[in-house]
Amino acid sequence: MRQTIENLFKDLEEKPLFYIESGSRLWGFASPDSDYDVRGFHLQSKKQYFDFQKHPDILEVMDGDFDFVSYDVDKMFGLLVKSNPAVFEWIRADLVYWNELPDWQRFQQDIVSNFDFKALFFHYISLAKGSIRLMETDKKFTYKNVFYCIRGLLSADLSARQIIPELLIDHLFNQFDQDFDVLEIAKESLERKKQRTEKAEVDEKDKPKMLRAIKAYTDRLESQAPEQTNNREKLEQVLTDYSIALKSQFYV
Repeated sequence: MRQTIENLFKDLEEKPLFYIESGSRLWGFASPDSDYDVRGFHLQSKKQYFDFQKHPDILEVMDGDFDFVSYDVDKMFGLLVKSNPAVFEWIRADLVYWNELPDWQRFQQDIVSNFDFKALFFHYISLAKGSIRLMETDKKFTYKNVFYCIRGLLSADLSARQIIPELLIDHLFNQFDQDFDVLEIAKESLERKKQRTEKAEVDEKDKPKMLRAIKAYTDRLESQAPEQTNNREKLEQVLTDYSIALKSQFYV
């Protein structure tokens, strides 16, 4: 994958900085036909950076099972300062294909320490509710959708308790001391998803029980939403200092 990324940037002015695997491969439940969801960020060339014209801040490539999205560093940091949960997962990913960032571990820890659990909670609840709507209308009652829904709910549960949800699914499961109905459904759906294709439907007889348990869990969680937990000014300072150091290094 590193070679693929390197080839991609041969004809581009931008400098690749940081790329990880996102989605099901990162989370530990890829199906046989899962895509490679490569995500990360880049630095504009010196010419682009100082140019008076605005250049695109997103690079996207979709080629077969290779799904690539890269943000300009300013866009990436703009999302991080808002405690955007999607890019927070990128920062914490351990399936890293490319990393040209200086003093990475300290920077990563500073972000993790200053992130907002309220933003995490509502992100994961929103993802889960979107999946529930698809199940309610029977438009997408697949094992993949069920599992993605429950992964969101489990992550929201931990966020409400100010615990950072693990990305690898086995580790996420282990953050709960004991099994309960929705966790058992998640484990069963995970096994079914691994064995079947991405679009495999849940058996008709299992759908009502699954949906009842998931909706009841969602209702309980929505009453436990946390308040904002971070100091945004401190996170802004972390990102500002790092941005200045990074650009000073590459734009000499």
